[in-house]
Amino acid sequence: MNTKKIIECAMANIKANIILRGGKYVNVYTREILNGDIVITEDKIVHIGEKTKEFEGENTQVIELSEEVICPGLIESHVHIESSMLTLSEFTKAVIPHGTTTAVIDPHELVNVSGIPGLDILMDEAKRLPIRYLIEAPSCVPSLPGFETSGAVLDKSDIEKLMSREDIFALAEMMNYPGVFLGFEDVISKLDSAKKYGKIVEGHAPLLQGKELQAYIAAGISSDHEATSSEEALEKLRLGMKLQIRQGSFAKDLEKILTGLKKYQIDTRNIIIASDDKNPVDLMDEGHLDSTYRLMLKSGIDPLEALQMLTLNSATHLGLQDLIGGIAPGKNADIIVVDNLESFNVKLVISNGQIVFDQNKVIMKEKSKSYPNFILDTLSNLQIPTIEDLKIHTQKVGKVNVKVIGVEEHSLVTQKLTANLKVENGIIIPDIENDILPIVIINRHTQEKKIGKGFVKGLGIKGGALASTVAHDCHQLICTGTDYTLMLKAIETVKEMNGGQVVATKDGVTSLQLNFAGIMSTKPLEQVVEETKTLHNALEQLNPRVSEPFMALAFIALPVIPHLKITDFGLIDADKFEIVEVEND
Repeated sequence: MNTKKIIECAMANIKANIILRGGKYVNVYTREILNGDIVITEDKIVHIGEKTKEFEGENTQVIELSEEVICPGLIESHVHIESSMLTLSEFTKAVIPHGTTTAVIDPHELVNVSGIPGLDILMDEAKRLPIRYLIEAPSCVPSLPGFETSGAVLDKSDIEKLMSREDIFALAEMMNYPGVFLGFEDVISKLDSAKKYGKIVEGHAPLLQGKELQAYIAAGISSDHEATSSEEALEKLRLGMKLQIRQGSFAKDLEKILTGLKKYQIDTRNIIIASDDKNPVDLMDEGHLDSTYRLMLKSGIDPLEALQMLTLNSATHLGLQDLIGGIAPGKNADIIVVDNLESFNVKLVISNGQIVFDQNKVIMKEKSKSYPNFILDTLSNLQIPTIEDLKIHTQKVGKVNVKVIGVEEHSLVTQKLTANLKVENGIIIPDIENDILPIVIINRHTQEKKIGKGFVKGLGIKGGALASTVAHDCHQLICTGTDYTLMLKAIETVKEMNGGQVVATKDGVTSLQLNFAGIMSTKPLEQVVEETKTLHNALEQLNPRVSEPFMALAFIALPVIPHLKITDFGLIDADKFEIVEVEND
């Protein structure tokens, strides 16, 4: 809407499309709850007040409210939609009922598998959807060059081209944080490309501190979502970073960070919220940012302050505060209506001036979707191993000291553990009784037969095997289990269905097909949720120690988060960025 027209609308010379009448609204600019009708014409809020009759025309839709509260639409500041295992259209259906009207997407999972062609599929789909998607260019594909095999590589020239595109919003999380403070030329070039085109650079700096952290921030990186303690969060906030507190399906940092920060009584304008990774069951059963809001209240945060973190703070970080993030004249009409600020049940969602959720129904035009074959067949290169290929061989006899990946509940950080294991006939024998399981990653992106092998402790599964092509960020096939025969069966099943997740036991196989790049399903939301729940039920029979075994498994493969990880190259010391042997010296 041009300037002249919006003035005409604000002066009531052009009548409104929608008036929300009789409710209270949250003013995130002043942290107040005020009385006032909200007048919407086309995609803009044009007036707020208690006398709005003059804005009514014969085609105006007047929505009468009573005790309900009107809030700005919620803003997801950082999410990998691939973790929902849904296509973008189905993800949209999942989050609209929970009040999300804007989401910032880092599609580096998809791009690691399928490159810029895969990114373009996502971009095309986003343009047809009723909420706002701000899509970033992945900065690190692969996440750690030279330490894993990816399905694509984005070099500095690729990033330069992506930064020049109007439909690319920002440079996504710079995971190669050592490359920043060590001044690697290709990393600096990517940062400079973003600055050249006036685009923000998102961060990824787990446990980074001191002069290295300050060098990382000085390079122009604006945010971080990897803080796991209030001490880490406070250091980053004091240095001017935007702190994206993460609350996802596996990594749950919100309560401990917010609770720990309370004693400092700091200004929270630079605190925003991100889910990072959220699975489809949690999206359906718990919600999206609305469930995070309720958790914030439980953590002692004032409701209006919590809403600022979920709206205005995010919009300001994104440089979009003149368009979204609050209820004011001239802002985009991204609005939600909730029953109250305690239970925060979403009753109505308006996005860009259009009602997209009402009476418990998502209102969006269904368009037929078809995807090219290259994105639906990404496992043809995978070479099925033999059982002998899965075992770890040694020249030693008797017993051998080995490195073990230690998994902890709700943490992406894995520990460097050790164990003393038996050797039989030149094979290192896992200690199943003490939860030291074999783990392998198999290359699926090229025809080269590459298998990274190691041991993992903390998953706690009994009597079965897990296999998945969701393995951050290159999404090779990852598998662990208590029996090599079951592991092989799980691997074979994953390949047969062109990607997905499998639980294999002596009684049979339970699977979830993820044929879109091997990481997402092309099925409807409800079906994906149902099949995911069936898979989780099969998982429960294995008595795992962690609540999200597949999510934990996925992050074991991410070599840019401390401390010990595994890729198809082998074990990776993520502190030193070195490939290390399974056997200890």
